[in-house]
Amino acid sequence: MKRIVSIYLCAGIILLASLMISLANGDPYMLSILNSLFITGMIYLIFGGFLYIFQKGFFNGIVYSLKRFRRSTAQGKYVSQFDDLDDTKEAHEELSVIRSYRVTRSLLVIGGLLLIISLALSYLLYT
Repeated sequence: MKRIVSIYLCAGIILLASLMISLANGDPYMLSILNSLFITGMIYLIFGGFLYIFQKGFFNGIVYSLKRFRRSTAQGKYVSQFDDLDDTKEAHEELSVIRSYRVTRSLLVIGGLLLIISLALSYLLYT
């Protein structure tokens, strides 16, 4: 819960900082608000999307195949004696590992809301 609140707080701080910078530069006020909303929303949406893809196990197959490839070379066999990176299990054990992140949903929600708000405001103000 503490991480989720800090994500909302961080979004607010980013918005306030971008507004203060845009006001200091003398940009038009509503355009700077729209720009800061859109950029902040995209950043949150990209990080949330990456965590969602990572959490669903999209990269597990790639990591498994890279471990197998490293173990199949002569140099990789020698190096794998000294580290525990290549503790590869069977494919069904290795690929079924699912990681869960609590902040994924809040990042996606914040990013989506900021994008929708910025698109709606830009449509209303500039059409």
